[in-house]
Formats: sequence, C-alpha cells, structure tokens
Amino acid sequence: MPLRSVLTGIRILDLTTNLPGPLATQILGDFGADVIKVESLTGDPVRYYPPFVDQDSQLNLLLNRNKRSLALNLKQEEGLEILKKLVESSDVFIVGFRPSTVKKLRIDFVNLSKINPKLIYIQLTGYGSTDNRVGHDLNYIGEAGILNLTGPQEKPVVPGVPIADIGGGSLPSVITILGALLQRKEEPQYFDISMVDHLLPWLSVVAAEYLAGLGEPERTLHALSGYVPWYRLYHTKDQKYITFAPLESKFWENFCKAINRKDLLDKQYNLELCDGELPKIFLSRTSIEWNEIFTQFDIPGGELLTLREVFNKNKRISKISHSEMGIIQLISSPYLDPHTSHDWKIAPKLGEHSEEILAEIGMEDNVEQYKDLGIIGTYDSEF
Repeated sequence: MPLRSVLTGIRILDLTTNLPGPLATQILGDFGADVIKVESLTGDPVRYYPPFVDQDSQLNLLLNRNKRSLALNLKQEEGLEILKKLVESSDVFIVGFRPSTVKKLRIDFVNLSKINPKLIYIQLTGYGSTDNRVGHDLNYIGEAGILNLTGPQEKPVVPGVPIADIGGGSLPSVITILGALLQRKEEPQYFDISMVDHLLPWLSVVAAEYLAGLGEPERTLHALSGYVPWYRLYHTKDQKYITFAPLESKFWENFCKAINRKDLLDKQYNLELCDGELPKIFLSRTSIEWNEIFTQFDIPGGELLTLREVFNKNKRISKISHSEMGIIQLISSPYLDPHTSHDWKIAPKLGEHSEEILAEIGMEDNVEQYKDLGIIGTYDSEF
C-alpha cells in the first residue's frame, strides 16, 4: 500500500495552531488521514502571517494541505457539544492549547476518554502538561540546552530554522501517533509531547563527554561547533563557503591525497597546524572545483546553498493548481513520490467544511441556527 493512502479511514481532530501541530497533522493528512482542523471563528493565527499569495498566507498553504476546516466557537457550550460529538467518531485527538485552557474547556484526556474509550489523545506542550508557561521555539531550545551550544564564544546565536517546533514537536507527534495506531488498544491512550523533553535526544553527541564525567561542553570547544578544523566552513577562491567534515581518518587521508599533501596525512589532530594550513588550501580553488574534488575522491564536503539553489537542485517544489490563485508552489513531501501531489487538497479556507462536517454527525439541520448564534462559522459567513 502506498504511503499516500496508508492512513485512509483514520480521523484526526486537530486543535493546534501555528507550526508544530499543523505540520504534524499535515504529514498525517499526506498519508491519507481525514484531518479535521478545528479553528476558532477567527482562525489559526498562521492564516494572517505574511507573505501572502493573493489573500492566502503562504505559510498557511505550506502547513495545512490535505485537511478540512471546521470553524467552531469552543467558548459556547453548543460548540463544545459539537466537538464532543466529533470525538465519538475520531481515532486521534491532538491539542496544542496551554494546559490551563484544556482544563477550562473540559477537553482534557479524562473527559474525552469517557466519550471515546479507544481515543488516542496527544497533548502537545512546550514544557509538559503540568507547566502552563507560554513559549516559542527560541524559549524551548534555550531551556533544552541547544541554544547555549550554538554560535561563537562571544554569545549564543539564534538558529535560522525552528528546531524545537519541528524536531521537538511536529516529528515526535507524528511518530507517537503512528506508534499508538500500530499498538491500538481497547482502552484510551494518552501522550504528553513536551517540546523541551523531545529535544533532549538532540543533545546525544554533545552530551557524551558531560555524561562521561568530563565536564560541560563549551560553545566553541566541542566538535560540532566548528572547533576542530576538519568540521568547519571555509572560504573558497570565489568567496563562497563550503562545508568540510572528514571526521573519520579514512576521509582525511582521501583529502590529503586529493590535494597532494601527504605531509598532512598524520597531522589531522595537530589542530594548530591545520588551523593555519586549511584556510590557505581552500582559498586556492573555487567552490565548484572543491565540490568536484569532494565527489571524485570521496570526501565529506559540500556546498552552502541558498533556498533557490536547494529547490533547483532537489526538485522538491510541487506546483499545484488553486481554484482562485492559479498555480501555487508548495514544498513536496519527502515521504511521498512528488508525482502524487496532483491529488493534494489545498489548505482549506476558514470554515470551508463546517457544514459538511456537521452533516456527517447528523447536525445539518442546526447549521443556520448555529451560524446565527456564532457557534460555527462557514466560508461564506462574516467571521
């Protein structure tokens, strides 16, 4: 069975916003799950993040394909009743609200598991379900120890991509949900996905010395920080950067032979000598010449690419037809054949499927009344 349909028949109720949860449920939607994105009447904040393609946020388009949108007012009792009715027929419930909000709305695991005794309940949090602090990616990588290990000696540097949101939130959620579905039980399952906790495996390499009792790694003095000359960025003759990482001795030997510097064969751990020699060596050729050498002689080295270069090289941009905007561009799923993107559903409009979803749970007669009372929103409503 192709991955595009492996989760067909699985319904996921998605009460998450911004990046971590929506990316997780998009992956599951790519695998064929019926993802119902439950939003407030004003929608997920990501809908309002620039840049925009016509009136749609490009980020929203990148995070919410293959889902249906139900605009629902959970502050009203009738809205909560609709949600609970949906829980009855759902396999997975994932919520990204703060713990206090989950308890206030009475949509915690204890309450919802009474409605559906086979429910897989995922509580996606920053610091764990007992910690109500608000946070974002920068806060989480700071508390997980990653930020303190990143950057030059003078001060830590903020990474250019959201490590915690994806590495500590999105991917652990997907892994946990798939695992829970594989071991499906006749009883409800609860999982607290703390982004800080799920970042700890990212420390495996840098924490080795600390856990061996050799002290705390310093920001610029551990192997992955660029401290060693053979795990670093270097300037080339054409003033571009390349990456160079012959950690293993066999690759260092390949490098020395490739540049006809046999005098360096036994000097890999002479850091002072390498610090002086390698910058001069790399300035002698262009980035293109170095990449040809890396490939020919089996040396771990490579280009430092811009986004344009990345997408041109990897061909991982899918062009999708949008009914209002024409052709739009999305990042292809790395899990699927890029040619399957023709059957993707574009990120839904806010409340686009509200009436459809209510009809599925036998509440189609209440749609107009609920719209008038501000309990649900539909795409043609004034939100």
